[in-house]
Amino acid sequence: MLGAAASTALTGCSSSNSGSSSSTAAPGSKPGVATGSPVRGGTLTVGTIAEIDGFYPPSNHWDTNGFIYANAIYDPLMAVAADGTVKPYLAKSMTSNSTYDTWTLTLRPGVKFNDGSALTSAVVMANYSALKASPLTGVALNQVASVTTPDDMTVVYTLTGPNPTFPAGLTTQVGYIVGEAMIQQATSNPSAPLTPIGTGPFIYAQWQPNDHFTATRNPNYWRSGLPYLDSITFRPIPDTTQRESTLRTGGVDMIESVDPTTITNFSGSGGTGFQLVDTSTGVIGQPSFAFIMLNTAVPPTNDLSIRQALAKGLDQAAVQKVIGGPPAKPATGMFLPGSPYYSETDYPTYDPAGAKALVGAYKARHGTPTVNLLTIPDPLEIKVVQAVQQMWDQVGFDVTVSEVEQATIIDDFVFGKFQAATSYQFGAVNPDLNYVWWSTTTISPIGQIGLNFTRVNDPTIESALLTGRHTTDQATRVTAYQTVNEQLAKQLPYLWVEQYVFSEVGAGRVQNFNNPTLPDGTPQYAFDEGIFVPTQIWLAG
Repeated sequence: MLGAAASTALTGCSSSNSGSSSSTAAPGSKPGVATGSPVRGGTLTVGTIAEIDGFYPPSNHWDTNGFIYANAIYDPLMAVAADGTVKPYLAKSMTSNSTYDTWTLTLRPGVKFNDGSALTSAVVMANYSALKASPLTGVALNQVASVTTPDDMTVVYTLTGPNPTFPAGLTTQVGYIVGEAMIQQATSNPSAPLTPIGTGPFIYAQWQPNDHFTATRNPNYWRSGLPYLDSITFRPIPDTTQRESTLRTGGVDMIESVDPTTITNFSGSGGTGFQLVDTSTGVIGQPSFAFIMLNTAVPPTNDLSIRQALAKGLDQAAVQKVIGGPPAKPATGMFLPGSPYYSETDYPTYDPAGAKALVGAYKARHGTPTVNLLTIPDPLEIKVVQAVQQMWDQVGFDVTVSEVEQATIIDDFVFGKFQAATSYQFGAVNPDLNYVWWSTTTISPIGQIGLNFTRVNDPTIESALLTGRHTTDQATRVTAYQTVNEQLAKQLPYLWVEQYVFSEVGAGRVQNFNNPTLPDGTPQYAFDEGIFVPTQIWLAG
């Protein structure tokens, strides 16, 4: 999605580049980091956790898988470095005026799309116009008052107010640039399948939804000597056990996972011949969390006492045992201890007696509260929601469970067609990237596109978000985001479970899947939100 991954899997995500290694890794080396000379050629096949719904930034819902696919065929204007700073990618530079409300971006010369057209400011403007006009992505650009193109290589963004961290937004979905012919194709025939046109390391070759997506090496890629692979193929394999088995039998070369048991299964002797990277440590900024999301605009979850009862009736420790795997960090808010933004909140503790009392009071007024819990058809996910269903039934709720595919459930979030749902979200190097998920300006009526999925409408949160966005003083920013965290604990649109952990496992011959570099040669933030960059991956003999 636009700022941080917005998807569904209550089983493990954050953003890091550390992890565990097997005996395959050379002494002193890190998993996924090559120590030898790159070898050109070969095909990499990756088993992903889910399918995407398309490749067009203005209209498709990019979760973690969406960004993984996008990194094969597109490039962003800006990217996050390993130290957390935001640096140019397709941009050559990006600078602001003294008040941080005007930003000037200069493009790299000589960059071409795979259809031979040149990257110019006019193309960036066409992308911006399509993104701004989209009901899905336009709200992420609300702070942009205007965009001008003084010359072929310069783009000037004028904002509605100061934002010292504006470039970070161009590392997200709204910063990925597609060819103008693709925009014209989408405009002239919106219902027709789109052929992706990008500047990325690979060129779209074939996509059979729910089977595979293949891209081939871009022979004219603007980053000299890259990529190394001849082609890359992504295979969605939703079942974790099947995905792991396919890796072990050689059906794929890498897998991604959100199941904590994958970390256990590929650690120690179980990981012999494989390289494991996970996001349990090394987080830059704000990690992602697993949670149950509540819709504050539909009954009965529009009643604060019901949300309080659901929170008090949720045994976080018991849910974590169901999830299994290495112990993840529990969560009572959107920051972990050690973050400068962390603060203690009044988030409810497990209190089944208190939950029963709240449900009883509601029942006396309105009858037994009925809640539908939405999730995806993953075996572990089903075990989790069944446990939660039992907890809530025991305190007086009538709970049903529904399953939908991952791409479909994101639609349900966007249109507000849910009461409660399992989800993960919010990992970001800069908390401002989560503005669209909590802002009062991104709330829409049920059935209309709204990026504030929970429809939580809190002026105090909005005021704090704007303060955090506009200030250059770090102490003021800290106070602002602590206020947001505290208000979320009062409003309870999210019932927190734990820090969400992604893992990636590669066969021993897969090199550099955890070692991307930026165009200036400095290390890029590796495995951010479970997202890898295929540009520098190569296969050993």
